[in-house]
Amino acid sequence: MIMTMDKNELYAVADIGSNTVVLIVYELIGGVPAVKEYLSDAAHLIDTVKDGRMSAEGIEKAYTVLSGYARHLDELDIQYRYADITEPGRISNRDELVSALRRTGFTVVPLSGSEEAVLDYEGARLAYPDIETGAAFDVGGGSSELITFRDGRITTALSVPLGCVRLSRYSLDDTICKDTLQAAMKQYPALSQECDTLIGIGGTMRAVGLVSEKLYGSADRIAVQQLQDLFTRLRAEEQEAVRAMEETVSPSRIPVFLPGIHMIQAIAEAFRAEEIVISPTGIREGFLLKMLKSRN
Repeated sequence: MIMTMDKNELYAVADIGSNTVVLIVYELIGGVPAVKEYLSDAAHLIDTVKDGRMSAEGIEKAYTVLSGYARHLDELDIQYRYADITEPGRISNRDELVSALRRTGFTVVPLSGSEEAVLDYEGARLAYPDIETGAAFDVGGGSSELITFRDGRITTALSVPLGCVRLSRYSLDDTICKDTLQAAMKQYPALSQECDTLIGIGGTMRAVGLVSEKLYGSADRIAVQQLQDLFTRLRAEEQEAVRAMEETVSPSRIPVFLPGIHMIQAIAEAFRAEEIVISPTGIREGFLLKMLKSRN
């Protein structure tokens, strides 16, 4: 759908995740969001959640980051400001968090796991409109989203509560990734399909792409065999692989990078995939298009 906009009109999206809070300023070009500015803060909100409840300190941290972004947008004179809350919003005191964040002036929308998965797919479709049947995933900090689709229509969209930050608490030899995916596929039969090429969405997958470019010469796709090789080399602390990671991956992501790859490997194995294409777009673009559609 083509969106209309005033000349030079810009839109801001804050994506409040478990590990990072990201702000992106977009301009719509031909109905497609184009990034004008990108800011990121490693807030580690997942560390402030205990027994399903975010602490007062965690809420204050999220508010501080978002209010700082609001002041920056004031300087840029950007009127339209939207914020999605993914995994950090799935807490027992969600209303308290949302109320605090709305005081910053953003339109704040907490997303369920299935809603996040749907918007991941809608965003990725901007990059890969020709892949009409297959599967996609997004390994985040607190959760991973799984999407299957046929003829351009979603058949399954769900979230499992395992992301790279949560997985960092487990051994890399633990079978939790495989076990969780097997349970999900048993519950949702549409997930049980073979898919030669997966669409990888989100920061974890894009970080893999940056390391892949250094080691294997490609940033927009990686063979599953290369992914397995990267995992093995990093676990062995091979100098070339570690250097490639340190030169391309943000310092805040490095401690959870291997757990993230562990989950991606399990997803690729579950779908019997041979290759993963890496989407430059995802939840943020999908969310922005959803918000703009709601205005029309």
